[in-house]
Amino acid sequence: MSFDILAPVYRWMELLLAGRKLHRCRCAFLEEVPPPRHVLMLGEGHGRFLVEVLKKFPDTQVTFLDASAGMITQARKALQRHGLVPDRVTFIQMDVLAWEPPHQVYDLIVTHFFLDCFRPEHLQQLIPAIASSGTPSARWLVADFQEAPAGWQRLRSRLILRLMYWFFRTVTRLPARSLTCPDPLLRQAGLHLQGEQVFEWGLLRSACWSLAPDCGTKSSAA
Repeated sequence: MSFDILAPVYRWMELLLAGRKLHRCRCAFLEEVPPPRHVLMLGEGHGRFLVEVLKKFPDTQVTFLDASAGMITQARKALQRHGLVPDRVTFIQMDVLAWEPPHQVYDLIVTHFFLDCFRPEHLQQLIPAIASSGTPSARWLVADFQEAPAGWQRLRSRLILRLMYWFFRTVTRLPARSLTCPDPLLRQAGLHLQGEQVFEWGLLRSACWSLAPDCGTKSSAA
């Protein structure tokens, strides 16, 4: 899997096809996250959420892991555009399935539009490993696509997801052929769902998970 071919145009492709909808989904719980000391971002790509985190939390350190050198380049450019220096970010170019995360380091984990790239057997390996890198009270933010529950919204989401997976498998050799809901695996890894928000007629979902129960976030639909 490589997003290098899309990296130079990915930001503009997202804006053209979705406007600010994906970014709104990414940022849904940002205001409710306690100031983190160490943040882990996986598959963050072009760096729009990285910029938001660095602006909001001036004392945080970020580990930014992405398999695509092109996407890391775009993230660095995003920092430059916003006048942010990269000294608070450790960039790692690596396949996350080959990465060995440190134990209980990060108090905020971010996987936005990332877990949907993997097949179920990959997620069974990946999610417990990521969870082990979180502190006992760590939050985990997950923004992703989903299949709407019923009606015309479900048919619409199925069509969009089918087209998306066809495109990304063709262009980037994406491993996944369809969407796998990560919720059961997150719960098995000791995560507790603290809140969720649903957007775009059920197609987009932002969720806040925690390794500690009862952190007091919220659920809503938009």
